[in-house]
Amino acid sequence: MIASTNSTDRDRTPDQILGPYFPVGCTPAKKDDMTTIEGVDGVAQGEIIEITGRILNRHGVPVHGAGLTIWQANTFGRYAHSNDSNPAPLDPNFVGCVDIRSDDDGTYRIKTVKPGAYPAGPDWMRPPHIHFEIHGQFERLITQMYFPDEPLNACDRLLNAALRPDLLVATPVPLGNRPHHRVLNFDIVLARG
Repeated sequence: MIASTNSTDRDRTPDQILGPYFPVGCTPAKKDDMTTIEGVDGVAQGEIIEITGRILNRHGVPVHGAGLTIWQANTFGRYAHSNDSNPAPLDPNFVGCVDIRSDDDGTYRIKTVKPGAYPAGPDWMRPPHIHFEIHGQFERLITQMYFPDEPLNACDRLLNAALRPDLLVATPVPLGNRPHHRVLNFDIVLARG
């Protein structure tokens, strides 16, 4: 086990609900790009973004080989799921669910589109968010990543029910040499890894 470079323990990423649109009955794509479908011409609609981060334990030690299942709504706020009754259109070029693994230093990366907000009830709009299911070496965590500076974050029941909602909001990464799309960082901390 690698020694921690930070003597301060990190707070565990808060749990979030699995949600009604967990991808059952379909096989997640084994790739890190949700904006294209193999064999199909075209690119997903919406703002192309990159999410990058590390899977760590509470001591800051990277969790290599962690399995991540990542799913989300498309840019219109619609899931490719039979239970989603949202009348928003589906996007034939968007991969709604992927399986990836963290590398040796716990890093993961996906290219996707910013998901749209969607109605979760008569008086509740869910803010844009991305679902994560992480299988570490010793535990499973289900959580959601939210976007910074989203007005709907302030009134989202699920985000605000978390003990540390701030740990669920991604942080912007300076563009540097990537001027074509926005990059966000979302580190995920497991209790034991």
